[in-house]
Amino acid sequence: MRFSKKALAWALISVFAFSMVLTGCGSNNNNNKTSTTDTKETPSQPANKPANETPTASEPAKLAPVELNWYLPAAPQKDTKLVEQALNDYLKDKINATVHLNFVDWGSWKDKFPILLAAGSNVDIMFTAGWSQFPQSVAKGYFADITDMLPKYAPKTVENLPKVLFEGARVAGKIYAIPTSKEIAHTNGFGYSTELAKKYGLEEQLKKFQTTIPTLEDLEPILAAVKAQDSNVSPLGGVASMDFAMTFLDFDPVGDQNIPGKLYKNKDTIVVNEYETPEYKAILNTMHKYYQAGYVRKDATIVKDATPDRKGKKVFLVGGTTKPLANEEIGASYGYELEQFSITTPFITSNDTQGSMNAVVASSKNPERALMFLELVNTDPIVNNILNYGVEGTHYVKTDVDNVIDFAPGLTGQNSGYFPNAFWEFGNQFLNHFMKGQNTKKWDLFKAYNESGVPSKILGFNFDAEPVKTEIAAVANVKDELWPSIATGTVDSEVFLPKLIARMKQAGLDKIIAEKQKQIDAWLLAK
Repeated sequence: MRFSKKALAWALISVFAFSMVLTGCGSNNNNNKTSTTDTKETPSQPANKPANETPTASEPAKLAPVELNWYLPAAPQKDTKLVEQALNDYLKDKINATVHLNFVDWGSWKDKFPILLAAGSNVDIMFTAGWSQFPQSVAKGYFADITDMLPKYAPKTVENLPKVLFEGARVAGKIYAIPTSKEIAHTNGFGYSTELAKKYGLEEQLKKFQTTIPTLEDLEPILAAVKAQDSNVSPLGGVASMDFAMTFLDFDPVGDQNIPGKLYKNKDTIVVNEYETPEYKAILNTMHKYYQAGYVRKDATIVKDATPDRKGKKVFLVGGTTKPLANEEIGASYGYELEQFSITTPFITSNDTQGSMNAVVASSKNPERALMFLELVNTDPIVNNILNYGVEGTHYVKTDVDNVIDFAPGLTGQNSGYFPNAFWEFGNQFLNHFMKGQNTKKWDLFKAYNESGVPSKILGFNFDAEPVKTEIAAVANVKDELWPSIATGTVDSEVFLPKLIARMKQAGLDKIIAEKQKQIDAWLLAK
């Protein structure tokens, strides 16, 4: 597939796809039928209507003016005030609210958002996610329980969001955030340069992986061919943080992926030590074999960032997630054509459903109006696209193709005054315009992808790490020391994996697994 130069700008966000970071994708519909599944969630109905109840958005004339502050992680934008003005001009006759967009750069987000929440600052809406302390924030009382408010103040969002998203976002049966409608399932796999595949005569061999799921061993003829023909290209790449065993086995993470203790995919609810499973050991043995054969770079244990090598086509098989069109997006950002194949089937975990959400902060003085605004973010194309692309004519222009836009003349994603490039943060992606050069079949492909995903047996479970936080920190220290050399195949896993396991157990690994099992059992009993 070919990519226009314009596609390079918006595609930068999708670098996360092949870097194991959850990014957002979605579908476009100018009506409000944005569901990606036929099964809808209906949160419990609100209690009896109080006498002083806030009017709904259908009664804008009765709404007193309010100001709302929304905090999100993204690069601060020069034209934020200009975009706020356009947004608020539109919102006045809708919900009579003035919304302030507060972008916090990624380098500061991790440290800043907990301070804002703990201080009870002037925050009404906060971006959150499973990887951004969502369950912990709920436990601390930072987010409002919106279960009963949703049907009244965000009814279309309730109607349109897939049931699985609301289920995965629940904490103790309650809803504390509105998930982003985007890709729900995940698959793992590899991308590869079509130019290199043709150069090495591997096109036909790789094509069969489009219809069959390969094992790590199935890849050996491909890796051997690359090694034999080009000493300047690493067949399988390799960085210190990689874990091809987890990539192929796709265990249910039971919370943070980095905390040991997993469930077998689609099997049962028994927490296992993944490092002691025969499947994990087998893949690590194969990785050592591949390292010795030269399929993995010799300095893999010290490589922190593989992006330069990937962009320079110094790596053949690029590991990552393989959502629909991830190859086109990542290829556009790398500047060359990629094809992809999956090594796992679509799977939906709580981590997937909690990958991008927006919560109403418990200290907000206007929680009802915040929900009215989030209703528009998730159902109104005008609101949604102002947030994503800015002001028409200033930041973007329409093209001759329906619902396809381009940067305004002279602008790119790099020099525009407003291009946060955070589509997956701004609510329902199925409302997004297409950028020129983007594949307009994307949303249909995502609909089918989401519907094919199999939900985890513990979807909606949230692991509370607090009881074993000391053990988790100690185990992490052991893993940081020993794991890179084992995962990359640099050392013989038959010798070093038992040492890793023994030291992890000394640090409290068994206690972590027992705590995970205890919490899962209690959660299942309470369902």
